[in-house]
Amino acid sequence: MKEERGRIILQWLIPLICAIIVITIMLLRFSVEIRKDAGEAIERELEETAQKYALRVMNELQGIRDAGETAAQVIGEQPPRRTDTTTLLLKALVDQTQVYEVVYVNGKEAFIEKDGEYTSFEGRIYDEDLETMPDVVYKYLPDDDILGIPAIQMIVPVSEDEGNLFLFYSVKRIKNLIKVNQQYGNTSFAVMVDKDGNILSHGESGSSFLKDGNIWAGIDRKFQNAGTQAKVAMQNGSTDSVKLSVNGEEKTLVFTPIGINDWNLVMGVDQKYVDSKQNGIWGNVLLMMIQLLSVVVVFFLVYVIGNIIGKRRNAEKSKTLQEKADTDLLTGLNNKLATERKIKEYIKDYPDSLAMMFVLDIDNFKKINDTLGHAFGDEVLRTLGKRIGVNFRVTDIIGRTGGDEFTIFLKDLKEDKNTLRESKKLIQFFEDFQVGEYVKYSATASIGAAVFPTHGSDFESLYKAADQALYKAKKRGKNQLAFYDDRDRKE
Repeated sequence: MKEERGRIILQWLIPLICAIIVITIMLLRFSVEIRKDAGEAIERELEETAQKYALRVMNELQGIRDAGETAAQVIGEQPPRRTDTTTLLLKALVDQTQVYEVVYVNGKEAFIEKDGEYTSFEGRIYDEDLETMPDVVYKYLPDDDILGIPAIQMIVPVSEDEGNLFLFYSVKRIKNLIKVNQQYGNTSFAVMVDKDGNILSHGESGSSFLKDGNIWAGIDRKFQNAGTQAKVAMQNGSTDSVKLSVNGEEKTLVFTPIGINDWNLVMGVDQKYVDSKQNGIWGNVLLMMIQLLSVVVVFFLVYVIGNIIGKRRNAEKSKTLQEKADTDLLTGLNNKLATERKIKEYIKDYPDSLAMMFVLDIDNFKKINDTLGHAFGDEVLRTLGKRIGVNFRVTDIIGRTGGDEFTIFLKDLKEDKNTLRESKKLIQFFEDFQVGEYVKYSATASIGAAVFPTHGSDFESLYKAADQALYKAKKRGKNQLAFYDDRDRKE
């Protein structure tokens, strides 16, 4: 028995020892390459991070551009002189985007958002751009001639021979988009520069790289060639990294195009951080080499896999239970608590998005129950829940929040005109809505609508606004959809 046990152990032990020897030789052979790969991994990480921050800037400016082009299209369809619509559009651009001023220039006259009056802007900083542009143009202004601050000016053509919209965006906002010191330490920085390295905006200050207003100025002599090569690469629109030093301050600079003009985002990370990160990766690899030489890894993996499987099963059970707890049993929609929670979560995660809330009551629902029976009333609610759910996106939040009350929350509408489109879609839904197999009953609803964040920046205020609009719809005679405005406010 003992001999058989020893034979089995020996049968498995010899292949195990051989495998360990082979793995050890292979890992030692590639240990030199591992450190090199670790350095390349850090560079890739930094480049991906820089691209992420560059994308933030581009998305911010692109969103403003989209809003400006939409406004320009509408303005181009108006009479050449001032209209109330134009005034509202210009004000909306300031209120609902990140720009602080909008100027409509038509010929030698300018239409400004704050009062709607025509004012001559001849000789101002944008006097040279009075002719209609062929496309959107971005300009950096060290002095905006309005508030006396650095700004990005977006020139959006209205239409052929109809002038331009001038949108002014403070570069101070970019500082909040490109702060990297929380991720890479107080000695790190991120800047927006032009192709020559002139700093347009920066998230942090205090580095020697930023003192002269140009990231290539003041580079220590032994790094001059590397700086020249990096400058050429940046001018060619490349994403790359380079190790530089200014006044003994060594950093790894990562640069990547923002996607607007010839502007780039340049991120500077302390070289000590990069080295420590690289050494850390290499150290982890060496530790893994040791672990691979131990049979214990096998048991560890078994434990980990078993644990993961157990957690996954528990997570699936928890998800199933949560879905049951969130569901209204009659309609299959979200119940009141789930609806409120999900809307609050979305508002918290996307405070700057455009969304819309509908609150609707079925008209004369008590009469339905009294005359046709509660079973038929339940069928009305059930049918409404089923059909209304397929008329909107799966990402939207739809719930039954009262006996005959439903709440619909439409996420991420992108632009204001979508609110009218969705409202018309809901009106059309109730025009075609019928219940019953043998006797068709046309149920109607009174609907109140409110826009986030215009009419409410949190769930409570938004719901209150929609509910007040619902009251207005009922007061008009039911079977109505009403939008909230400030005149509906109840003390």
